[in-house]
Amino acid sequence: MALLENVSGREYDKFVNTTAGAAVRVSTVAGGDTSANVVSASGTATISTTETVLVNKQTLNGRTGSWFVYNADTGAGSQAIDVRMYSAYASGSGDWAAPASTATDWDVVGSTQTIAAGATKHIPFNNVYRYVALTASTSAATSVGVTADLYAL
Repeated sequence: MALLENVSGREYDKFVNTTAGAAVRVSTVAGGDTSANVVSASGTATISTTETVLVNKQTLNGRTGSWFVYNADTGAGSQAIDVRMYSAYASGSGDWAAPASTATDWDVVGSTQTIAAGATKHIPFNNVYRYVALTASTSAATSVGVTADLYAL
């Protein structure tokens, strides 16, 4: 029985009754090990006015995902950082290299995200990319202890 059925689509039963109470209905398929389909990477760096790599070339091959960036700024500067996502498509693309002008296979994606000292930012992406990298820089001083994580399915 459908919970919702209308012009925009159909949502099937998500719940099943068990002796322990209601549970979420889950289905599996043969060879359904999804861990091989997950891309995860992380990096920690001290960020200065020079663009610095947080997470270098990661192969996505069309997966969508999210970046999670934490600007700990454990130094005394309370310095915000500017984060940029880059993508590359060419199969022979090397790692992203600073300055951005020398990374000829790489193009900046979206707008620069500013993250205040002590703040965390979630940066989702739904477009299809072959390779991605994440960089950061500051406008003046140094930000210590910046951490970035990538999760893509």
